[in-house]
Amino acid sequence: MARRIAAGERVSSLDDRVLIAIEPPVLLAGTGMRGQLAERMSQLLNEVKKSEGRIVLVFEEIHTLFASTNDGGEEGISELKSALASGQVNCIGTSTPKEYRRVIEADGALSRRFSVVEVEEPGSEQALAIMESVIPLFEGHHRARYSKEALEASLRWSVRYLPGRALPDKSIGVLDLAGARSRRRNLDEVGPAQVAEVVAELAGVPAERLLETDADRMLRFESLLAKRIVGHSDALARIAAVLRRNASGFRSRRPIGSFLLLGPTGVGKTETAKAIAELLFHSDSAMTRLDLSEYAEPHAVSRLVGAPPGYIGHEAGGFLTEAVRRRPYQVVLLDEIEKAHRDVLEAFLQVFDDGRLTDGRGRTVDFTNTVILLTSNLGADVARPRTSNRRIGFASDAEADASARREATAYADAIVAAARAALPPELYNRLDEVMAFAPLTRADVAEVARRMLAALAAELDKTRGIRLDASEQAIAALLDLGGYDPELGARPMRRTIARCVEAPIAEMLLRAELRRGDVATVDVEEGALVVDAVTP
Repeated sequence: MARRIAAGERVSSLDDRVLIAIEPPVLLAGTGMRGQLAERMSQLLNEVKKSEGRIVLVFEEIHTLFASTNDGGEEGISELKSALASGQVNCIGTSTPKEYRRVIEADGALSRRFSVVEVEEPGSEQALAIMESVIPLFEGHHRARYSKEALEASLRWSVRYLPGRALPDKSIGVLDLAGARSRRRNLDEVGPAQVAEVVAELAGVPAERLLETDADRMLRFESLLAKRIVGHSDALARIAAVLRRNASGFRSRRPIGSFLLLGPTGVGKTETAKAIAELLFHSDSAMTRLDLSEYAEPHAVSRLVGAPPGYIGHEAGGFLTEAVRRRPYQVVLLDEIEKAHRDVLEAFLQVFDDGRLTDGRGRTVDFTNTVILLTSNLGADVARPRTSNRRIGFASDAEADASARREATAYADAIVAAARAALPPELYNRLDEVMAFAPLTRADVAEVARRMLAALAAELDKTRGIRLDASEQAIAALLDLGGYDPELGARPMRRTIARCVEAPIAEMLLRAELRRGDVATVDVEEGALVVDAVTP
């Protein structure tokens, strides 16, 4: 505005005005004694009056001036209010909506002296034009050229990964940091790789996630999930379909995906959440897990979103809202939802519908970049499908397979119906997919055992230089030693491997019977599981 007045650009009615910026902290500094601020304000207003309306005062963060609470502050502020009321002072102030409501709008007499002008966040095209106008300044300061791709990447990634800040500030800040790092490393050009490094640190997202293309990975999403999850191919395909649809742009202001996973304990519901976190956000720790059995009381909502004003803990914020505000891209796992109070469940309605949740401090937290998974054991006590793969009587393989499919379908329908009857209909209706995880078969748990032993082998090789070799007979023996229980899923296998494999290996390591370069064999001898040490 000052530049246009000086240049005479489309401001004919203001061509004799002079804008003078006054910093409230400087004006208030050293005015602790009564009358000091009033004296300064009087001198300031006298200078303005001498100009006969030519001077326009500009106060940055004007709310800090009117919120002054020092002893001599009221006299000076009252003098400024009187000058504003009489029209002797032309004034422009800047503030945020929150501070304007708290300080200025709360004072009816003061709010009448100002006309509110909303300065909206620019759109992507406007923000890009603003960035292009300031880039020459950055290029001269950082002595590096910015590529067009770097500007576009900064705009795109800052909009997606830094939702708590506004354009163009967040994009320009990213470009400034990227330029500083390029100068430190003696690079002549700032490209997408340097911008990705800055955004990755600010948003807590791996830089590889920003630079890679998602198309190929999303097309193979169910097969990538299957590398960690045994069985449940239909459920994994349905999850992948929803995530692919959202990745391609067919989404509204809702989370990336919201899923209800049903089934008995130990079938892989929580592991599915970890696998999605790792594949989408490159870390299985990119997940907030809430055990809703701890939220059985109606007042527990305050633990999610924070206590309301006036209550203890108001400033701390809510556990869920603070976690998502700090890390917008993550998986939110809500365990055992059937044990939560209805008021707690209803707090999530606006999350599933609008992708947002207002915390106890009045801040809106964005959930549109999260995947929300709800797990429940509702209906897990219904009649289970047959877990054996053996043929019965004279039935053919095709007939046995068809019978197994019918039983699995009936089981899934029964467990979904039980969940639908138990959950609030308005919550159930907002979910993208509701899926039933069937109990694991003996063959499924055997595959789980192979993967657990492979992970143990990798750890032994990395930390001790010892190779682990387990036979198929050993895996069958682990199933018979308590590793397989149709009622408990895969968890008994973890305990069985710890007892029958890890414990003997630990003893051999302590006795120095296993050394670097040796092989720990797991096999069956005379009907018993044996762990032995072999030196090649």
